[in-house]
Amino acid sequence: MLELHSFEPIFNQESRALILGSFPSLKSKEFGFYYGNSYNRFWSVLAAIFGSTLPTSKDKSLNPYEIIEMQKAFLLKHHIALWDCIKECRRKKHNSSDENLEIISVNNISKLLDQSKIKAVFCNGNTTMNVFRRYINLPISAIKLPSTSTANASYSKEQLIKEWSQIKSFI
Repeated sequence: MLELHSFEPIFNQESRALILGSFPSLKSKEFGFYYGNSYNRFWSVLAAIFGSTLPTSKDKSLNPYEIIEMQKAFLLKHHIALWDCIKECRRKKHNSSDENLEIISVNNISKLLDQSKIKAVFCNGNTTMNVFRRYINLPISAIKLPSTSTANASYSKEQLIKEWSQIKSFI
């Protein structure tokens, strides 16, 4: 079954760094926003880098809409844009593994660059970096960061924070 990316990019004219993922996981689609799987370390890593607290889908004291709005505000406050590189795909199996994605088309990343001050692109994991290199032709290079997915068990949260901290030098 063909799946179309379901989230709009998060960015504004002041965005300076773009974080790219691959495609929303099944849990993210269910939650209604990027990195909605409660076990993905994306939001907790970013919060730690900026010395903030940030709710995730684990937080049951807020409804999903409130959590999503706080996450969006956090990104924009820190001049971070967020999107995924894959626009359309098919899942070969009904799970969220990137290895199961058959890429049909990619998102138009250049529109973010044209409408912002983005100077750096950060790819969340190997699949994103491979898709960026293979399908996305932009006059900007990408930096591969280790995936925040729990499938990347070789990286502790502390190691992720250390690697992902380089984002701060671009904003």
